[in-house]
Amino acid sequence: MASLRQDSRGNYVSRKKLPNDIRDEYGRLFGQRHEAKFFRPASTDKREAQRQFSAWSAEVDGNIIAIRAARDGTGLSLTPAQARKLAGEWYDWFTAKHAHISAEEIDRRRDVIVDAFTEPPIGPVVTEEEYDRFSLDELWHEFPEVREDIRPVLADVGETAQFLAAKQITLTNAARNLFLDWLWDDLFAALHRLKRRAQGDYGPDKYAERFPKDTQEPDSGITPWQLFELWVKERQLAAGTVENWRYMLRALNDDFEGRSAGSIQPEEAAAWLRKCVTANTLAGTGQHKRTRTAQTVKNTTAKAVNTVFRWGVRKKHLARNPFEHAADKLRDTQAFTPEERSKILSAALAVKAFRKRDDAARRWVPWLCAYTGARVGEITQLRKSDVTKRGDIHALKITPEAGTVKSAQARVVPLHEHLIAQGFLRFVEDHRDGPLFYKPRPTNAAAEVDPLKPKKAPGAQVRQRLADWVRELGVTDEELSPNHGWRHTFKVVGRNAGISDKHLDDICGHAPASVGQGYGRASLEDMDAAIRRLPRYGSGTSRPKGSRRTQRSHKAHKRPKGAGGRVTTVAAVGR
Repeated sequence: MASLRQDSRGNYVSRKKLPNDIRDEYGRLFGQRHEAKFFRPASTDKREAQRQFSAWSAEVDGNIIAIRAARDGTGLSLTPAQARKLAGEWYDWFTAKHAHISAEEIDRRRDVIVDAFTEPPIGPVVTEEEYDRFSLDELWHEFPEVREDIRPVLADVGETAQFLAAKQITLTNAARNLFLDWLWDDLFAALHRLKRRAQGDYGPDKYAERFPKDTQEPDSGITPWQLFELWVKERQLAAGTVENWRYMLRALNDDFEGRSAGSIQPEEAAAWLRKCVTANTLAGTGQHKRTRTAQTVKNTTAKAVNTVFRWGVRKKHLARNPFEHAADKLRDTQAFTPEERSKILSAALAVKAFRKRDDAARRWVPWLCAYTGARVGEITQLRKSDVTKRGDIHALKITPEAGTVKSAQARVVPLHEHLIAQGFLRFVEDHRDGPLFYKPRPTNAAAEVDPLKPKKAPGAQVRQRLADWVRELGVTDEELSPNHGWRHTFKVVGRNAGISDKHLDDICGHAPASVGQGYGRASLEDMDAAIRRLPRYGSGTSRPKGSRRTQRSHKAHKRPKGAGGRVTTVAAVGR
């Protein structure tokens, strides 16, 4: 249990240790990986510090629950009161997001809902007599089948998927239905409110008074750019600072066009900063597009907007600063998240037939990278002869003889038992001699290559197509390399499994961190013992019964000849 205490300077501090199973994802989302930390300055009233600490502790616990729910696919459960509060938060989000929507668009969205009652699949649910006798509201409340079919329409018109993603919430099916049931009234009320605004009526919103939410100070209505202008005018800053920051605030203002600074929600602020990692925040300036890493965005863009908005709160222009903790959710690791790992490896398992060489690459290369930490290019250029056995240890020989290897240093990496259980050795055994994942060029091809127009090596071409495939699976974060991410993931998973950095470096072929660590490269047996400590992806830490080097039996399949060698199918993965 975390407790609140005061340090030597009187500041209020606390720490909460994070569970091992959620550390990577918690660090990616909130920036703290091993411990969640609380801090309030000594000037804070003691009772207020205690109140904020209690809220912080509950928030950390809630984040842990949400991460586990998303990972396990179970989602969060909601009480009716919690669903009502969430629907109220959606109402504020939706009406703020569409503050300047046209009356025509509002009518179109309303018609989509009304039309859903007269079109399949709603039509067969009720008879014509029932349809004529009941109002739409009565149809909604009287017929559960109608609610079941209308909910997806409400979710689509109300953009609830975007709302829940912005809040990083995953709901169970029951909780989602409970939340959407509130939207039956709330969505029509939100559209009505927006239409009144479109027609010039900015009177008080009586409907919003029913929501259980914290009260906030009124919005001053100034835009992010106007806030920046006020800040510059008061601070009298150097021209260089103004010149650098004005592009960032202009981009923010453009992306939230027509919105006040006070209407920006914390979830929207975090999403905007994530967008800045890859988007050109200098759009419209005539300058070339720049690549921005998460660290760059944290140190520049986030710092700029956070400073301006913090000043706005201090000067009473804003009720709160939505960027206060927004940068904590920027991705600061190049490793795959558990969800990304699962998505790629599951898609790889789904490849059963090897009609093309790329099919074999999709099936085996991600798994080989996950368990060896090798560069993707080192795996795509593997030959049958590079899969070897030394003593009792099955291993991969990564050598410059097969293609490009960084620093031209060969190394041998033991195979994880899960690869053997999946049938990788059988795949290799049944493959013809030569490259495993591409068709070798003719022996006279070198003479036909134009030295002024060199072609990529075949293994490199496979690597590029594999990266495109991973993007197609939905791993679209441009800050993340779809191939090289396995190198980072191997290090993260390895450290969590208790493998020393020296052994991890030796397995990956990384240069030692110091001269001292460069002495005494790990033996194959030591590396094999280290790799044994890696848990199986998708099956916790369980190990197969019996010897790790005993090839598991595989169900026989027809194996007609294909482009990837003699094997065209693989057996399902072991338990």
